Amino acid sequence: MDAQLLRSIWPVFSAETREQIQAIGSKVLGLEGPAQEREPDLLPSLKRLVHSLKGSAASLGLDDIEQVVHAIEDGLAHFKPEERLARTVVESMLRGLSSIETAMSRGDAGQSPVVDGLGPLLAALGREGAVATPAGGPMVKGLDSLDLLEAALGALCSPDVPDRAAVVRTAVERARVLKGLAEASGAETVASLAEAAALGFTRMEPGGDAAGMAASDVAGTLVDLRAALEASGGAGVVERAVEALRSVPAPSAAEGSGTHASAGASQESRGAADRSVRVSVKTLESLALQVELLVAGRAQQARRGESHRLLMDGMHEVLLHLERASSQLVLSGGGPALEPLRSGVSLMRGLQKRLLELSRETHRDGEQLSLIAQVARDDLRDLRMVPASQVLEPLRRTVREVSARLNKDVTLDLVGGDVRLDRRILDALKDPLLHLVRNAIDHGLESAVERRAVGKPEAGRLSVRVEPRGTRIAVVVEDDGAGLSPERVRATAVRRGLLTAEAAEKLTDAQAARLVFQPGFSTREQVTATSGRGVGLDVVQATAQRLQGSVDVGFTAGRGTRFTVDLPLTLAAALGLLVRTGTTVSAIPSDCVNRVLRLTPDEVGTVAGRVVARVDGEQLTFLPLAESIGLPRLPMAMDAGKLQTAALLTVGDDKVLFAIDEVVGQQEIVVRSLGRHVQGVRHLAGAAVLDDGRVVPVLNATELVRAARPETRSASTQGTRPRILVCDDALTTRFAMKSLLEIAGYPVVTAADGEEAWSVLERSPCHLVVSDWQMPRLDGVGLTRRIKAHPGMNRTPVILVTSLDSPEDRAAGLEAGADGYLVKREVERGKLLELVRQLLPAS
Repeated sequence: MDAQLLRSIWPVFSAETREQIQAIGSKVLGLEGPAQEREPDLLPSLKRLVHSLKGSAASLGLDDIEQVVHAIEDGLAHFKPEERLARTVVESMLRGLSSIETAMSRGDAGQSPVVDGLGPLLAALGREGAVATPAGGPMVKGLDSLDLLEAALGALCSPDVPDRAAVVRTAVERARVLKGLAEASGAETVASLAEAAALGFTRMEPGGDAAGMAASDVAGTLVDLRAALEASGGAGVVERAVEALRSVPAPSAAEGSGTHASAGASQESRGAADRSVRVSVKTLESLALQVELLVAGRAQQARRGESHRLLMDGMHEVLLHLERASSQLVLSGGGPALEPLRSGVSLMRGLQKRLLELSRETHRDGEQLSLIAQVARDDLRDLRMVPASQVLEPLRRTVREVSARLNKDVTLDLVGGDVRLDRRILDALKDPLLHLVRNAIDHGLESAVERRAVGKPEAGRLSVRVEPRGTRIAVVVEDDGAGLSPERVRATAVRRGLLTAEAAEKLTDAQAARLVFQPGFSTREQVTATSGRGVGLDVVQATAQRLQGSVDVGFTAGRGTRFTVDLPLTLAAALGLLVRTGTTVSAIPSDCVNRVLRLTPDEVGTVAGRVVARVDGEQLTFLPLAESIGLPRLPMAMDAGKLQTAALLTVGDDKVLFAIDEVVGQQEIVVRSLGRHVQGVRHLAGAAVLDDGRVVPVLNATELVRAARPETRSASTQGTRPRILVCDDALTTRFAMKSLLEIAGYPVVTAADGEEAWSVLERSPCHLVVSDWQMPRLDGVGLTRRIKAHPGMNRTPVILVTSLDSPEDRAAGLEAGADGYLVKREVERGKLLELVRQLLPAS
């Protein structure tokens, strides 16, 4: 085929062929199961798909692909419906389909779509040395000639045929020649079917719905015609038919361009061929972006309309003042300025009336525009939503190929294929899911011998589920293998230089498990075809973060490992809650915000060193949002005893309270990617432009909630914060100061008197000491003198907290070396935190 013509046809052919390969792979796997559990039409529909793909490849001159598909077709021809397809045959067919996909990828890149290792592949499929077209006699040639009629049918089923009439004339002429030769040889059945095919092609010329129905009839007729030719055994008829058909002009360019429509497709898909079109993903994304910008522009217009209304109110006030001034001039006798003033006021009243009418019309037009934009956005969103089965079903072949390579028996369960999600998310999920599935088979599931030894079934079970969770989805990949080993992960991280041995030992099991998402991490000692390259799970995490989601791993020793990828249902514009922390305004996706509430200081405390807040009888993790997103630590309202505003974020079953300063508002936002420069900032999903023109960061709520879990909070982060020693003999006072400092984010250790505090300081240095004055054994002044006299601690700041408030007491404390002096009532007013923040930078 002409190279330029092939390039113009290729995008449509590639898309259709990949769909056919996916369907063929699923049906081949279905033939491996018991015959009574199969769909009745499984084998015939599989044969139609394979035959259609073979004809499409042949009509485009793609010999390598055509031979592989032909070999698969031959393998199916000898298969008996009541039997099971042999495992080796299934694996060979799946390997053939994978080789075709590889060739298609070459074609997508502009290269020649050749199949690597064609000879051995054909041999594995049962066609030894069949690289050239087999000389199977006139009958085989005659049957292959039907591919020309089927290619013409495919061309006519395409939504855009340049010269439909020419394709129809060519097909009708070929069918009539075959009919005449069949009649001359007495093959009445063949002649009748050929005439029916000719009439069917004639009905397809006008196009439209009628053509779709005719295509269904023609497809069935061609299938029957092939069966009649095989049954007739009329070698002479077929021989003459071949020679006559060769004299008919070759298919036009339009005929070749239509090979993406499958002659063996279902009646419903053929009937709908003229009611649907293929749209470039790039074009669809551009259109979706323009619609989102239209929605954002409408929001900006509404904001300006509100500003216009405020100006109109101001204008009304000015007019009232002018009218009062005019009335006062009338009462005072008027003057030469009265008439111009009254005329000006009257003129302004007229202008005001016209402006009000214009404002109402603008508002009405704006509301209509909003409705149109909303409908367009909803339609586009539905257009982009596709079933998850498109990414789940190809995993069957992957599992089969990988498990066969690793000599493991694996049962795959796919759940949630009917869940619809954004096409962009679906496309981005393909590689991550592939990595997770391969990882589960290679690292998670044990061999049959190991499973028998621990009392498990020899066949490992792998589950891939798509679970809808409101406006988000969770993709769960779970196996019943040995479970992830934190000890092995730690050892691997140290061996590969990702952590020191000391740092690895400090990690909790949950923190160690997340090391598998580090770039370059692999527990496999040697590089194999499946793993060991250190590339895989880091791709999963990077993809999840790029899609405003997160990935998590859970495991149970001896029972399995579970990876959960949390993602939004769609990447279109979403409602965002605008919050302020300090001077920074950020946007949080509203679907993750459970509610916003105000907390009293009494509702916040510490449990096992963790700051929590009581909400509806539940203790929830409480963190300042500024600290969680890396902003400088700022005083909170509750430090001064005031109500603290907080946002409750919910992701799945996890709930976390984040302290914020203010809720600025709520509006539709379009999240824009910030590129690779900030891809390492996990809590950042992107940025958005507000209706007032400001650019604000959009926070990744799922990552914020995940990072706030007690078991996943970084030990290294805790270690770098200044540690404070609180010393007081009164348990209540000691606990109150400890809670206040922990809420502010400082790690705190406590002591009951000066001697205990001194022993704590000797064991582990602290960055600051807060001590009571009056204590048994060693009081605060004595502790201060010891600290300031020690060469290794003399730079440690000390704050004395006491009820003694005389000038003499203050002077005595400062003379002992104290860096700060507070009366206990000042602690409750936030003075302690203020003093701590002043002294710690100097330390």
